[in-house]
Amino acid sequence: MPKYYLIRSILHARLQREGIPGARLPAEVELGREFGASRITVQKALSLLEKEGLIRREQGRGTFYIGEPPAVEAKMSGLLDSVMKFREGAHARVVAKKLIAATPRLASRLQIPIDTPIVSIDRVAVVDDHPALYTTAFIPQSVGGPLLDEDAELSHRTVASILQDKYGIELTSVQQTIAATLADPAFAAPLGVEVGEPVLEVERVYFGADGQPVNFSISFYRTDRYRFEIATKEWR
Repeated sequence: MPKYYLIRSILHARLQREGIPGARLPAEVELGREFGASRITVQKALSLLEKEGLIRREQGRGTFYIGEPPAVEAKMSGLLDSVMKFREGAHARVVAKKLIAATPRLASRLQIPIDTPIVSIDRVAVVDDHPALYTTAFIPQSVGGPLLDEDAELSHRTVASILQDKYGIELTSVQQTIAATLADPAFAAPLGVEVGEPVLEVERVYFGADGQPVNFSISFYRTDRYRFEIATKEWR
């Protein structure tokens, strides 16, 4: 990761934690000393923050924090459903849909033989005209084949809800894994982030009434514009 981008990421996280809209940032020379970077490197980092609408630079006065864009708050387990139901204009854009052969990893998650045909659907959820998450669903062809013709449904609903409500496939449980990762060139542009920017990666395996996996999804969430809530009934 270029040093200017690392500085941009650290400054952004610091502003999110401690910043008050209108507060002035330290001078470029001061930031350069703190990060052990040249003034040009610091300026490139500040230019990125300015381009993202987070700071304002005023000639002769300094650099000021504008504040974060309004956050979308939703339960992570149902973000796509939540924003589509309650945010006007929210929708999902289908990026790709195709039939592929199950790789060892996908075969393991779906508990099927390697090279079994599966449906792959890539989408971007758009909220307030900004990408919120990039998600890919993998469904065995025997179950997901009809989804290849469901463009209208896929633009406003989750794969799980379509399978349940339209095709009568009962989903009884979800296994979810959450991790921090970096944006990959494969999805960075559609998600509206830079390659290498921190994102949240969420894997989900949806199980049917017979205990077999029906759908495996991998989602990458932007962390700069959105907050997510995870509720649990157990704690220690």
